[in-house]
Amino acid sequence: MNGQPGLSIIESIRRRPAMYLGTTNSYGIRRLLKIVISEYLETVTGINTIEVTFNPDNHISIVISGLSTEELLHEIALLHHVASPKNFKVGMLLGLSNACLLRIVSNPERHVLASESGAYDITVTPCSPEETNGIKLDFQLDDNIFSESHVSYIPMNIMFQQLAYLNAGLKIISVDNRGELQRNVFYYKKGLKELFNNILEKHDYGKKDSWLALELKTAINGYIYHIIIRYHHIYTNYPEPYIRSFANNDSTQSGGSLVDGVLKGIQDAFKAAGEKEGVELKVSRKKVGRQLVLIASVKGEPLEFSGNTKDELDMPSLKKDVRKYVGKAVYKHLGAHMGDRKRVLERFKKQ
Repeated sequence: MNGQPGLSIIESIRRRPAMYLGTTNSYGIRRLLKIVISEYLETVTGINTIEVTFNPDNHISIVISGLSTEELLHEIALLHHVASPKNFKVGMLLGLSNACLLRIVSNPERHVLASESGAYDITVTPCSPEETNGIKLDFQLDDNIFSESHVSYIPMNIMFQQLAYLNAGLKIISVDNRGELQRNVFYYKKGLKELFNNILEKHDYGKKDSWLALELKTAINGYIYHIIIRYHHIYTNYPEPYIRSFANNDSTQSGGSLVDGVLKGIQDAFKAAGEKEGVELKVSRKKVGRQLVLIASVKGEPLEFSGNTKDELDMPSLKKDVRKYVGKAVYKHLGAHMGDRKRVLERFKKQ
């Protein structure tokens, strides 16, 4: 192909793929798709459907629908930055594929980026009347990089399901054409609320001990929060808390600032309720966590993490904001719900 030579970031990816993916086995392939799809979701707000098809010979197709004209024009402009961090998602595909074909249709034009082994061309042609606006990616993974590695369909679908939960109203369609046809659709209109309800239904021990049910949504200092809490007896790890937290589209298994802020806020609210009632309470973090079910997410940039992985948020200012917000919300709830307030006073009364 008489295209431009692969520049810095593409060259770097081709030479050191494990540095970007962690590994070049099936997990690495899954990581690649997570990076590509997450970057689209975090930079383009209008996406309503993503369809991913897995074909033989590590040929993968992704169709993205729902983008506005302005968002399509933005992605078209980024085509000229695939060799820089400005368009990391496409740079990754070019660096890790034998061949890649990216088509962006924004009527009346079709913008096409075609690459082989990192070298690429960009062309613009009129689109046909039947073509709909959107983005389509077709790429074949480089067999020198992913030697003997192929997509593991079930773990891939688990990842897609998590992305659908984290992006309410997004439909992700997963198709496996590498044998007997398999097709899965992940769509959750209420997002994390449906994940929360599914957890309770799967591990329910009865609702008689369920209390302090709160779903909180807010935006503070440029970050968007979705926090769902409830005290509920589920058998997975009773009486320890059941906690899942997310930062953008990544799971933060070690928690960090978001989870710490929520727990501190609950502690503050319980202490304040005791003071108002004239009851001295002992509100330790361990005791607050007993039977607590918590799912929390934050979206926004920048996000900072401890260490080299996106496993634990490390943002003191975010923790402070969440603590203040959750503390006020829980305290207000206790003021309006006598039964929950009574539970707090009884459970945490200092002996």
